[in-house]
Amino acid sequence: MIKAGPMERHADIVGFGRIGEALAVSLTRAGWTTRAWSPSLRGRATAAGALVEGPRPEDFPSAPVVFLAVSDAAVAEVAANLPVRPGQVVAHLSGALGLDALAPAAERGAEVGSLHPLVAVPSGQDGLPPCFAAVEGSPRARAVLEGIARALGLRPFSLPPEGRAAYHAAASLAANGLVALESLAVRILASLGLRRDEALAALLPLVRSAVDGLERRGLPGALTGPVARGDASTVRRHLDALAESDALATYRALFVEALRLARELGEADPARLDAIAEILAVPDDQR
Repeated sequence: MIKAGPMERHADIVGFGRIGEALAVSLTRAGWTTRAWSPSLRGRATAAGALVEGPRPEDFPSAPVVFLAVSDAAVAEVAANLPVRPGQVVAHLSGALGLDALAPAAERGAEVGSLHPLVAVPSGQDGLPPCFAAVEGSPRARAVLEGIARALGLRPFSLPPEGRAAYHAAASLAANGLVALESLAVRILASLGLRRDEALAALLPLVRSAVDGLERRGLPGALTGPVARGDASTVRRHLDALAESDALATYRALFVEALRLARELGEADPARLDAIAEILAVPDDQR
């Protein structure tokens, strides 16, 4: 593996939103020297590294490693307009974009790649928490980025280029989908008279216990509830209660997946699970 030597532990960061700032903080803690420039001029100077505002300096980016911490829509334009030199590692931080967005930099001799920490970043100044990180790139870029990820306490893994969109969809389901699902559950409780903040406060301990179960028991072991028990009558009552709600389709789709998990778990009578499949209208070839 190619590792950055002591004289090469410098990185320039283009963009200084949450992810750019979090990366700067983590790099600084790991002993790197960082500079950041915000093309939107909305950056904030922090102890993590010098933030350059206003016109881009002539020597920027000059570091061996350059991270593009800009929006997905801006990556290709920034890559096309930013001066890079042959041999520099230029990487974006997008989960959805492939390396084609960095083609203008690659055409000028840069080693291009991507580093996507698989975590939500609520506050940039907190740095990146320990997490997995998807790494892609040319052989040299990938080696450098994997070394950086490990130095930051991240666990790098590779993806096939054609799987990028599916990977990001999975990540969006796990994070954004969870938030949207809790919003749907909150609306159901609000329809019963609870205030929105009360409904969320009531559900959060349940959500935490479910996530804790996933961490401790994994899949399918973390599955609990009526499907795991093979309780068809309860599932029927749920469907009846949601018959006039826009939550019905979401409930049905999620519990079809729960049914697959329940069969894998193997704790419920298969005949009871067949009854749930009938209630959920699961086609025979998908049971």
